[in-house]
Amino acid sequence: MTGLSRRVGDVPVLECLPAGAPARGLVIWIPPLGGDKERYTDRLEELARRGFLAVGIDPRRHGERADRPADALFDQVMTSFRATMWPILGGTVLDAAEVIDAELAIHGLGGAVLAGGVSMGGDIAVALAGIDPRVSRVAAVAATPDWTRPGMTRIGRPDDVIDQGRATTGGQWLRDHLEPLTHTDRYRRDLAIRLDVGAADTHVPGEAAHRFATMLSRGPRRPSIDVIDHPGSDHRQMCHDPQVLTAALSWLVGPSRSGRTAATRA
Repeated sequence: MTGLSRRVGDVPVLECLPAGAPARGLVIWIPPLGGDKERYTDRLEELARRGFLAVGIDPRRHGERADRPADALFDQVMTSFRATMWPILGGTVLDAAEVIDAELAIHGLGGAVLAGGVSMGGDIAVALAGIDPRVSRVAAVAATPDWTRPGMTRIGRPDDVIDQGRATTGGQWLRDHLEPLTHTDRYRRDLAIRLDVGAADTHVPGEAAHRFATMLSRGPRRPSIDVIDHPGSDHRQMCHDPQVLTAALSWLVGPSRSGRTAATRA
């Protein structure tokens, strides 16, 4: 396989290409708040070994697009969540759709388009599936379809509920148009979603994932959606548990070509 860092428009991307055969599809993987496209290089390489063009991207204000250190951005998000996070979420959803356009064209790909991510990256992946019908499977870890995150607390401080503040005009527009929970009609198609949530996660509460699944289980054209609860796991544990990530990725791309799940470095 080969890896390549470049830009698609304004978006820095990291590609891992399968060696010796055409890719059987595209996987776009999005990191959490404070992460960058290199964070999951080993996982992208594993996806390429399994026959996929694997693409990591820098979300807005992250990686090569950062306008401040990651810890300073994290503090800003926790201080003014809606004003800071919603533009990152919504803007990166739109960026990811453009990356898919470009990657499919550059490599002449057909086949599956899959998306996933951790925490903020998972939020983005789920929203991406709502606006891009090419996405047929989504795996999101410690993520939510509800951008308002009711009852959100600080990480590691379950009694400290965050004052999320007011959204900017642009951020509110993005939430109004892209948030999955308020646009469930977009998910009523041939689509499979897996949401891994921590039962003790009060930073990204899993309740919204269950609410989303219940809403989509009613009415016509029901997608396949599974919410996997992890008893005792809080947000930090969910984001850093290699077994959770391995299971989510294995579900996303299906069995390895040998018929066995390939080993992945943590």
